[in-house]
Amino acid sequence: NHAESTLARTAADNWPGEYLARCTLVTTFEPCAMCTGTIYWANIGRVVYGASEEALLALTGSHEENPTLSLPCREVLARGQKAVEVIGPVAALEVEMLEPHLGFWSSR
Repeated sequence: NHAESTLARTAADNWPGEYLARCTLVTTFEPCAMCTGTIYWANIGRVVYGASEEALLALTGSHEENPTLSLPCREVLARGQKAVEVIGPVAALEVEMLEPHLGFWSSR
């Protein structure tokens, strides 16, 4: 129930796919494989993210509350039958996206 998959499901329930294909989902971190699949099936046409899954993994390590997959969203989408544009990580924002998380995972 990550925010990206919740948003994609809600969007798919409320707007037609033709409309969503022209929409952009913006998020702080690269969508995980689950969220990426949901974005794909919701027919959202573009994803923009600030920091990569790799950067998130560097913060969380092997923390049991956030077991990450080393599976970039571009790899998930490359196996689909329709194009979803991916923009990210956005270098100018990555440090800003990571900053609130510094120390959080090691203190839990």
